Amino acid sequence: MPRAEGKTFLVTGANAGIGYHVAEQLATTGATVVLGSRSSEKAEAAMARIRSVVPDARVRHLQLDLADLDSLKAAAGELDSLDAVVCNGGVMIDDAELMYATNHLGHFVLVHWLMPLLAAAQEGRVVTTGSLRGKTVKADDAYARSKQAQMLFGFELHRRQSAVLSLVNHPGGALDSLTPPRKVRSLPAGLLLQGKDAGAWPAVRAVLDPSVRGGQMVGPRMFGLRGEPRVEPVRGQLADTALAARVWAESVELTGVEPA
Repeated sequence: MPRAEGKTFLVTGANAGIGYHVAEQLATTGATVVLGSRSSEKAEAAMARIRSVVPDARVRHLQLDLADLDSLKAAAGELDSLDAVVCNGGVMIDDAELMYATNHLGHFVLVHWLMPLLAAAQEGRVVTTGSLRGKTVKADDAYARSKQAQMLFGFELHRRQSAVLSLVNHPGGALDSLTPPRKVRSLPAGLLLQGKDAGAWPAVRAVLDPSVRGGQMVGPRMFGLRGEPRVEPVRGQLADTALAARVWAESVELTGVEPA
């Protein structure tokens, strides 16, 4: 990976799961990596783990609660500079309203307050992490709807402004935070799925690769499920600009802010 000394990257939901591995991998570049997390205790534990792998890591914690929309302006104000934000944090719970607010609306509001810092960077980036389920949503899948809204937001943000690069990524068939942390050794799962460390690669490439462009989506190379990250076509519901515009308008109405 390219070196990134002097840069600052914020990763939401970085104390566990794929977000942790995104933060760990970005820490190897020499950048300052800010772990956005509600829990100071969990963030401290995550930073200790990162330092055990990357002894010279520059990491710190930002108190961040995506479900508390009113708190996000103050959280963004704790940062002096920012080169990229990875909108990764999220929950999978029975409360559909809270899940949508946390997974999508929280990032929508956070990016609004971060835009001045990102626009001031040499090449500020918003990297939005979606999911395979977010590509095509069934009516009764509230989690997939929240992830699709995130992804549509990332594409629509690209269309509505030119101050920062806005990219979308997904981890493919990566295992969730309750599964073993890195490799998938069992069969047949190991043929189709990948560990969370590999699931972090698309987001890390979207942050660091100088050749990517705004509006692109990065996912695993092999059938979108596993492997090295590549830029992949945007199709189906994710390519529906009218749907993205409706999600954007509804998000503005619900939050009272507009990132672009």
